[in-house]
Amino acid sequence: MSLRERIPEQLKIGEDIISIALETDVEVFPTSEYVLLEISHKAGRVNIPKIVGTLRNLVKEEQRMVAIRGFGFKGIGLAVRVAHELKLGETKFTYEMTFDTFDASDPADSRPVTSVQIIVLPPM
Repeated sequence: MSLRERIPEQLKIGEDIISIALETDVEVFPTSEYVLLEISHKAGRVNIPKIVGTLRNLVKEEQRMVAIRGFGFKGIGLAVRVAHELKLGETKFTYEMTFDTFDASDPADSRPVTSVQIIVLPPM
């Protein structure tokens, strides 16, 4: 089974523009199949080590799939940094990840914002 085939339907990105509905810099949305972490395009200081530690526990110990969505320039940079730090911190196995780009829109202004979704899959 390929990585893409393991992704739940709700996380498959199509042509639709995703609405940004964040109220804080970082928000977490747990579901029964995965945990979604969203990082705002207006994010200020974010505690990367704390986020990476939490994600490492979710993926490695709890065998949960984690989706990291970064909106806009700041969100993309932070999402990629989280994925990078997660990967650097592991020595016993290699994280499997998929990357997708998509357009998002902030309801405050209707301009599209380029965004990224990184899905971290638990080891099989």
